[in-house]
Order: sequence, then structure tokens, then C-alpha cells
Amino acid sequence: MRGIIEGFYGPPWSWEDRRAVSEALAAAGMDTYVYAPKDDPLHRESWREPYGDEFLDALAALGRPGGLRVGFAVSPGLTIDTDDPVDRDALLAKITQVTDRGVDVVGLCLDDLPPAPGLGVRHGELTAWLAGALGESVELFVVPTHYTGTVRVPYLAELAARVPTRVPIGWTGRLVVNDEVTAAEAAAWSVAMDGRLPLLWDNTPVNDVLLASRLRAGPLRGRAPDLVGRLAGYLGNPMVQARASLPALLSAAAWLRGDDPDGAWVQAVGDQRVLAEGCDSGLPLALGRRALAGDAGALAELRAWLRAAEACGPGPWGDAVVPWVDQLHREAGVCLAALDALEVDGVERARRATVAIFLWSGVRSLTVDVLGGRGGMTVGLGQDDEGEWVADRSAVVPPASLTDLLVGELAARL
Repeated sequence: MRGIIEGFYGPPWSWEDRRAVSEALAAAGMDTYVYAPKDDPLHRESWREPYGDEFLDALAALGRPGGLRVGFAVSPGLTIDTDDPVDRDALLAKITQVTDRGVDVVGLCLDDLPPAPGLGVRHGELTAWLAGALGESVELFVVPTHYTGTVRVPYLAELAARVPTRVPIGWTGRLVVNDEVTAAEAAAWSVAMDGRLPLLWDNTPVNDVLLASRLRAGPLRGRAPDLVGRLAGYLGNPMVQARASLPALLSAAAWLRGDDPDGAWVQAVGDQRVLAEGCDSGLPLALGRRALAGDAGALAELRAWLRAAEACGPGPWGDAVVPWVDQLHREAGVCLAALDALEVDGVERARRATVAIFLWSGVRSLTVDVLGGRGGMTVGLGQDDEGEWVADRSAVVPPASLTDLLVGELAARL
């Protein structure tokens, strides 16, 4: 299984976006799309309620030739009584709705639930029952409540002892969101799980919840080629902004094929490269630091890049990325004003600095991150032996704003 799972919190994609992304990824060698948006009430909170024909027809049509095969996931863990025959029948009926329409990949999502004693036993038995009820013609996978880490914990031991070996178990890596996922980490998880290979639910380029201020439009990073052979499958979790997710997802597709993810990203991002670099790259900040250190070539390159950033537009990514386009325009203007002020002295510098600092004070209150961002909390979280959330040092992203750097340097030189 090499594909994506629409598994984020936030507004689900449109069917048009699902078709466009599906066709692009199929052409790049991926094979699976799984429907699992957390904010669809019928996926999670109201999982017992059946879907209507309009939804079922659209889901089935998504699997037409030229696209990915279609999977469907349901997340009943908040309210299901795993031993109750009525609830089990309701779960099977919900899934049978889509398998009757030709869907043959099913996910049982039991993630983001409070830990409890014996939960691994209950989840393992429910998964085993569902696997038997669906039969081997349906490819079932399960996303457990404890889905991070590389060591054996009670919940996962209970789960693995009961889940059939043909059913892959989801894993996000050492943490929920990871700058790096290594083959050694996947191998350690496998050892802890009695030799099973993990199904990597890769939370990249997803930007929900604590990541909502970011447009993660850069290439796949921190996944070495040898990781692929340590996995039972790969499902990337995309952004709320479907079209803007494509460069990162096509980069992941190249990595899965054994090709260069950076090269695939350059080809996929096309005319949106400056916007992508402004939202999800260290390039502008690196140029700024070199320019302030006296590198004339970096200064010229930075000025040219900032002028291009002032002129960039949303392009094929559409209205969903307009907040980042607008913020990039404004901050690029502040940066250029700060550079202009740094190139003169005396009263003229003070006059120009007044303009730059005034503009700078206005952009700091906006809600999306560009040009490095102003720091905050991210999903650098793992789980302890009991399944409780624990923070990693990566949970705190320090400020790294090019705009703040240039204005700060200007203030220091007044």
C-alpha cells in the first residue's frame, strides 16, 4: 500500500480535489487513497449513521481508471462498545455500505482516544472479529490508540497478540509529526511488535491543529531510501489545502519509487516555487544571514527573491492558499524596506526605518507563518508506556523569521 490518507482535522476535501490529487499520484506510481477526514461526523462522532447514496456514488466513482484504488476508514472508538453485538453489527453495516460499492481497502481507526486498562485487548479482539467478518477479499488495516514510539508497551502487546498478521498496524514514527523517520526506528518498532512491519501513517505534509499556521509545501524530507523496505505500507497524510499538498506528495511518490524526492518536488512545484520556499524552506533566512554578514552576492539574490515573493500568486493552488500569499507579499515588502534602510546612513536611515518598523508591527499580528515564522508549539509529541502524551524537544519551534531578523538588525544600527 503506497498512497495517502485524508486523515486530518479540518474541512474535508471536495470530490473535485480528491479526483485531481488521485490522478496525479496514480501517474506517479502511488496506488491507494483512503477516505478518513476527522471532521466528517459520519466518520467519527456519528459513525453509526449510514452514508447516503450521493456520498457512496461519489466514493465509488473516485476509483475510476486513471486514479488510485479507493479505501475507506471509520473511527468508532469514541463511543463503540467493542463487545456489544449491536455495535459490532452497526460497524459492519457501515463498512459493508462501501465494500458493496467495490471498495476493498478498509481502515479501522482507533486513534486519538484516552488510554485505559485493557484497551489493547478490546481493540485487538474487535479488529480480529472485523477481519473475519470482512474476509480476505478486503484489505483491512488498523490504526491503534498508541501509534508512536519504538518500544513494546502493554497496549501494543495486547493488540498485536490478537490482530491477525495479515492486518497491518499503523504507526506514525517516534512522534506524531517527525522531521525524520529512520529505518532503524521502523526496525525497532518491528522487534517490539514480534516481527510485524509497520504501516507508516506519515504526518507530512499535514497542517492541521497546531500546524494550521503553516503551509507545508516543501519536499519530503528526512526519509532515507532504506526506510521503504522496513514498512508494510505508506500512507501520507496531506494538508487541508489539497492542491498545495501535491508537490510534497509527489516528492513522497518519487521516494517510494527510489527516485530523487527533491527533483520530483522541483518539477511538481513549478511556478509556485517562490511561494513554497517562502512558506516552507530555510532559503530566505539563510540568504538574509549571509547578506547581513556582508555577502554581496547573497544580498542581491535575496533582493531578487523578495521581489519575486511580492509578485507571487496562488496559481493552481487556488483560494485555499490566499492567506499565505497575502502574508508573504506583506512581509516581503517589510524585508525590502528594511534592506533599503540598511543601505543608507544618518537621518535618511532613521526616516526609512520608521516606515519599515511601522509595516513590521502590522504583519506580526497575522495568523499564518511565512519566511521562517515566529515560533510556537508543534506536534512533537510521543506517548509513554501508558499511552499518555509526552512532549519532545521538537514540540517547541523557536522563532526563525527573516522579517524579524532584518528589522532587528535595522533597529540595532539606528
